[in-house]
This record gives sequence, C-alpha cells and structure tokens, in this order.
Amino acid sequence: MLSNRSDFWFSGQQLRPAALTFLPFLVWGLLQVLLYIKFGVQVPRDAQARFIPYAQEIVQHFQYEPGLNIRYASYATLMAAFLKAGLPFGFLIGFQVLLSGLALYLVQRMVAAFTNSRLCAAVAALLVASSQDMHQWNFYMLTESVFTSSLIFCLATLVLIKNCVYLWFSLPLWLFTCFVRPNGFIIVAAAAVYFFTSFYMKATAAQRRLFWIGVGATGIVLLLVINQLLGPFTLVETYARGEVIYGTYYSPLTPPGSSFFYRITPPDTLQMPPTQAPALLKLFLFFWHNPVYSLKLALAKGFTFLIFAKPHFSKLHNFLIIATVYPCYLLTVMALRRRKNLPITLTLLSVIGLQTVMVMFTVEDWDCRFTAPILPFVFMLGAMGIKSIWGEKLPHWDSITTNGNKL
Repeated sequence: MLSNRSDFWFSGQQLRPAALTFLPFLVWGLLQVLLYIKFGVQVPRDAQARFIPYAQEIVQHFQYEPGLNIRYASYATLMAAFLKAGLPFGFLIGFQVLLSGLALYLVQRMVAAFTNSRLCAAVAALLVASSQDMHQWNFYMLTESVFTSSLIFCLATLVLIKNCVYLWFSLPLWLFTCFVRPNGFIIVAAAAVYFFTSFYMKATAAQRRLFWIGVGATGIVLLLVINQLLGPFTLVETYARGEVIYGTYYSPLTPPGSSFFYRITPPDTLQMPPTQAPALLKLFLFFWHNPVYSLKLALAKGFTFLIFAKPHFSKLHNFLIIATVYPCYLLTVMALRRRKNLPITLTLLSVIGLQTVMVMFTVEDWDCRFTAPILPFVFMLGAMGIKSIWGEKLPHWDSITTNGNKL
C-alpha cells in the first residue's frame, strides 16, 4: 500500500511540470481556432494599398521602393515569397500563427531560464497564450504579428544562446526585424542595453569610460537613423491637430467627455516649424516654440498607450486588461529588485520604454495594435516579479535546476 501511495505521489510530481508546460499551448491553440472563426483572413486597407503592391513589385521586378515603404521591406519580402509560390493569403496567415506559437515556446523557455521556476514560466506563457489583443493580429495581413514574434526571437537569441559564434549566425534575423516596421530598430537598442548593463557592472573604471564614449557615439548614430525614419511621416501635422489617437480629428470615434484619450485642443498661439526642415529639426522647433502643449500632448499619448484600456472598448475587454496587464506593471517594480536579472530586466523595460517613446513622438492607434508587440515583455516582467516576491515560498518541484543540474 505504501509503495502504491509513493508511486502515485511520484507520478503526481511528474504530471505537474508536464501540465504547466503544455497548458499554455492548449490555451493558445484554442484561442487561434476561435480567432480564425471570428476573423478569418483579414486584408485591411494598409495591406491593399501598401504591402500587396509592394510584394507584387518584388515578385515581378525584385525591386525595393525607396522612401517610406523600404521600412516595411521584410514583411513585403515575406509576403512576396508566398505570392511567388502561388499560395493564397491564408498560407501567410497560417505562417504568422505558427510563428506566434514558436514565440510562445521561447517566452516560456526564457522565463524559465530567468527565474528557474516552472510556475513563473507557466504564468508568463499563459498570459501570452490567452491574450486576444496580441493574437488577433495573427489573422491580419499587417506587420504586428510578425513584428511581435521577431522581437521575441531576437531576445531569445540574445539571452539563450551562450556561444558567440552561434550568435553571429542570428544577424539575418536581427536585420529582418529592423525592416519589418519603421520602429524595428528598438530591438537593436534593447540589445545595446543588455550588453551595456551585463558588462558595465563587472567593468573597471577605464572600461566604463570607454562604454560611455560608445554610448555617446551610438546615441548620435541613433539620432541620425531616427531622422531618416521620421522623414516621410507628417508628425508635426498631427501635433497641430492635437491627435492622441490617430484619425480622431476627422472621425466620430471620440465620445463626449472622453476627449483626453483621443484629442487635445491646440492653443490659438500654436507656432509651426518650416515645412522643408529635416524631421528632427521640425520636432525640436515645434517643442521649442510650444513647450507646454508639446509636453501635454506627449504625456497624453504615453498615458493612453500604457493605460491600454480605452473608453471605446467593452467593459469585459477593459476588465481583462486591468486584471492581467496592470498587475504586471506593479510586479515589474519587484522584478527590478533582483540584481542577478538586472540586465535582462532593463532590456525588457527598454523595449517597452522605446515603443512608448515612439508612440509619444508619433501617435497611438485606436485598436491598440501598437501595444501588442510589448505585451509579451510586460508579461515576462510580471512573472519575474512573482519570483522576486514569492520565490522562497514556491514548492520544491517548481525548481528546474538544483545546483546546476537538471531535475
């Protein structure tokens, strides 16, 4: 009888890790089916006007347009590959779904590596797997799904691959990610944060001075890159309209009494920069001549972006956001207390922070599709915060390694 009880207890211990590993994928698979039933294959106007013609141009002439479209070259190339193979758009959607599944696996692997906890890894993976705000974009021919997965792939190569030679082989992935969307460069900046914080804590005073010189040089290069990326965009014109969420100046989206989330009324004394000035100079001049309004508009965009919940969302939608995203914001503060994971914590925060800054300088979207790429990073930080608070109280079977050995 005792032996049977022991066998039952031992088998129960084995089942728990297996259940924690596979439950997120079960939830993910069920959500993909439900979203496909709801959305099918979505071909929005952006795809019809930009991505499909661009992909057709690549297929027919192998020609990449200069200007704004080159910033979407990776996604257009991916679409062109499916067009060249004669496959319908449903296959591209299926590929985006598969990429999101692989990204989910890597999220679980990364959190397990950061926390040495099966429960923390399962929490992060379940939050990612069950997020409709992320996965609905798998069924749209837009960049958000591939961009979100690519960011996770890049981060995984950064923190899971220990061999520098293998890391060099991931450079095509990083280049691909940079050209999925105009803000693709944020993952390179996040990698710089990772390497800087990893080596800075162990560096000598002389090495730290060299680091700061490198940071200054990188900052100058980044400003030049941003100036080129912003060139085709009419940012200052959206500032003049007071748009917090894009398009609300000329749409009926804004409900009465909620204008802060949508538009801010510009002052009568608003001064505009010269139209022919370089992009960064136009931004500087606009902020210089309209400091109070510029700060108010930027903070409104950042707040609207990070608050995530919106007046035009359903009550259930906003409740789910409050129940899942907001606790992770609070847990992020606790994650910062673990000095051992400080480089990766700051790297995750840098992705979120840079995306937020991009929205503050540009504009938020009404359906929060710009938020989707940062949600996995928010959920990973939340799981790391759980480890910081309850790490010593987690059950013994939760640990993945003991003294460096796999259990």
